[in-house]
Amino acid sequence: MGNTFKNSYGEWAVVTGANSGIGRALAFEIAEKGLNIVLVARRTPELEEVSNKIKEKYKVSTMVISADLTEQNGINDVIGKTDGLNIGMLVLSAGIENNGSFIKNDLETELKVIQLNIVSTIKLTFHFAKKMESFKKGGIMLVASLTAHMPSPYFSNYAATKSYVLNFGSSLYAELKPKGIDISVLSPGVTNTAMSENTGIDWTKSKVQIMSPEEVAKEAINHFGKKLSIIPGTGNRLIAFIAKKIISTQKLATTNQRMMQKILNPSKL
Repeated sequence: MGNTFKNSYGEWAVVTGANSGIGRALAFEIAEKGLNIVLVARRTPELEEVSNKIKEKYKVSTMVISADLTEQNGINDVIGKTDGLNIGMLVLSAGIENNGSFIKNDLETELKVIQLNIVSTIKLTFHFAKKMESFKKGGIMLVASLTAHMPSPYFSNYAATKSYVLNFGSSLYAELKPKGIDISVLSPGVTNTAMSENTGIDWTKSKVQIMSPEEVAKEAINHFGKKLSIIPGTGNRLIAFIAKKIISTQKLATTNQRMMQKILNPSKL
């Protein structure tokens, strides 16, 4: 299986957000398949730790790029420093979340969410997809969110950026498949990561499924290149199905708003 994966996606994979959470877990899963890994995130010490563990466990090569993808210079660093590598797989798992009442939230923070979740996504996808087209093979995994599949009050801007990722990847799937480039869009639900901690939300008060990053990553890589839309977890797939097929958008918006009022810190409402 590992050799087949490597034959499909070349020598190197770029993984953003690789210092922790789902990005870190995806980097380990891909390394297990035999690909060398370019690890991208802001914090160098954490990246170095992940790099050392991957090299020791899987005997592959790694490159560490410390870059802030909300800034053009960070995007340029990733493009420039990988120029001489045969990048056959791109995993865009870097992302930031902001929640709470939209009119109370800091506008600059919301704009930074757009920069990372949308602007860096399109720029890096454009660059690496063009390179993959010249090889006539490759794979791109875009990380959206379960919130992308439904109205998500108190996550309005974040959910909107992830809806962009979902539609962008879904549309590119049909464009790039004939060129030998696989695209999958990963839509995790609530995941036990650093990003989900200290957000003012007590998900244990809800009935949603909470998964580990390792569970999410394993399911993602098992289905990568085989399924366009990957929603890890049976409970999360059920929620997405209900959102699409069973309940109206208007009804779901008000239902989700009531749920969030029960589990979100009152200061954020």
